[in-house]
Amino acid sequence: MPKKPCAHPGCSRLVDLGTTYCETHAAQNKRDRDRLTDAKRANKPCRKWYKRTAWKGPKGRRERQFEAEPRCEMCPAHSRQLATIADHVIPHNGDYGLFWFGELQSLCKPCHDIKKQRAERREGRGGAKVHTLSTGDRRG
Repeated sequence: MPKKPCAHPGCSRLVDLGTTYCETHAAQNKRDRDRLTDAKRANKPCRKWYKRTAWKGPKGRRERQFEAEPRCEMCPAHSRQLATIADHVIPHNGDYGLFWFGELQSLCKPCHDIKKQRAERREGRGGAKVHTLSTGDRRG
């Protein structure tokens, strides 16, 4: 398969067509793109709620969610991964009541970072609302 140079200035590593950066610079480029967004989110008071014992402690809300639903609810039924993120079904956007009392779903990191956030962005642009919880029996 033909190759091309990495798009990072000064890098001479070759990458496959359809890829922009080599492995080293792909991670660096993502960090650079995410830096502004992360800085904006870090200043929100609600970010501190995730550090509280009531959320992440041994008897916290996050752990209780994983005990109730240990597998990712968005993965296909034949390959459900162990969940690592207790995700708010309805984004709380700093609402205290939704954060502490809103419905949660268990997701693996790839599903949370890709599928869930893509659906939320689509909703934000006026697209069809996507419900991420499956219907029926959710245990697999």
